[in-house]
Amino acid sequence: MKKFKYLVRYGLKKRVGRKAFLIANIVIAILLIAIVNLPAIISLFGGGDDQIENIHIEIINQTNEANLVTDLDALFNVATPETPFYIVNSLSIGAFNIDEFWADSERDIVFHFTGTIDSPEIVIYSKYPEMNYIFSNQIEFLLINYQIGNYERPTFTPVLAPDYEDPDKGMMVGSIASLLILPMFILITMATQFVGVDIIEEKSTKAIETIIASVPSTIHFLSKITSSIFFVIIQGGLVLIYSVVAALIGGALSQAEALGLPTGGESLFAYLAEIIPNWPIVLIMALLFMLVGTLFYLVVAALFASMAVTQEDYQQFQSPLMLMLLGGFYIGMFAPMAGGDTFMRIMAFVPIFTPMVAPIAFASGVLSLGEAIIALIAVIIFFLAALYFVAPIYKVAILSYDQTKFFKRIKDTFKKAFQKNGKKVKKEVI
Repeated sequence: MKKFKYLVRYGLKKRVGRKAFLIANIVIAILLIAIVNLPAIISLFGGGDDQIENIHIEIINQTNEANLVTDLDALFNVATPETPFYIVNSLSIGAFNIDEFWADSERDIVFHFTGTIDSPEIVIYSKYPEMNYIFSNQIEFLLINYQIGNYERPTFTPVLAPDYEDPDKGMMVGSIASLLILPMFILITMATQFVGVDIIEEKSTKAIETIIASVPSTIHFLSKITSSIFFVIIQGGLVLIYSVVAALIGGALSQAEALGLPTGGESLFAYLAEIIPNWPIVLIMALLFMLVGTLFYLVVAALFASMAVTQEDYQQFQSPLMLMLLGGFYIGMFAPMAGGDTFMRIMAFVPIFTPMVAPIAFASGVLSLGEAIIALIAVIIFFLAALYFVAPIYKVAILSYDQTKFFKRIKDTFKKAFQKNGKKVKKEVI
């Protein structure tokens, strides 16, 4: 146990104490702060380019209030200079064609009032549905000013264009993907590089022979996995600190905006807290997937590193691992944006992609909590199976300096490992 602790401590100190670790964390901190406050940054540098100058509004009045159109025109255009100018016209019910309205780029909004003025029903046909809330409040304010005796709150029914794509949904998916996938990808990549480079350094300098002479290969293997996990925990803690700093910066920007200073919008954290009310369970599941996924990828990285002889050799051997990581990264990042919910649901249950894809699928509602737990259990079983099969292969490969071709070396190593285990089991039975 003392030797195991020493190997873990030595491996961890060797990675955390390097300049590369410091430089990487500076880059991660800057990237995370920028991503979290991306809406504010975009708004700060790009706001106003697409500002709407005029909004054409048509009103179909089938109520008993003759002055409704005139009153709404006066109400809408009492706004501040920052708001657009509203061009309000009356429209008869017979002249309204919904297909022509959606196709006409010169017409923006139609309000269809029915019922009586003390209890109206209002259908809103809008090409700017994000403004419906503002319009609803203004209309209700006007009705209250009529001082109606038996006033009842109006009923608003929004109608969206057939080809309307909710920008909030796209932003939500992009926000979830960037805040979950990117840190996970960076942490897992750093951890796998950590264990791979560490093993190959010891093997290429022949130091591994001295180490294996002192401790069993299984202890050496587990020490590398353990030190890498501690590295991920340390790095993950630093990422959380950077996230807190990013949130504080976002809060400061919000305060500055409240004081009238020229800032952007809210941070992604504030936005996601509004649209994902169950964010604590989403965060917990993401951390669990990252932990189990990192363990699995570390086992694979240790396997490939044990079969390599030089750093160049390891770069070739780790290609399958990087392809697995990149595959999960791209699926989790782009499948939701492309509307591939079914594809993402399937990939969430493929163990090599589960750590990256499943958290995004769960956060975006593609997977239920029960399905996410099943996916987590599946990847845990897959990890334990990988650990069971890799340990004997690692024992054979770690002291082998065979430099045959990639696939032949893998085949020969697997063959020796399991033949050796088979003979050992046979002897014990005899």
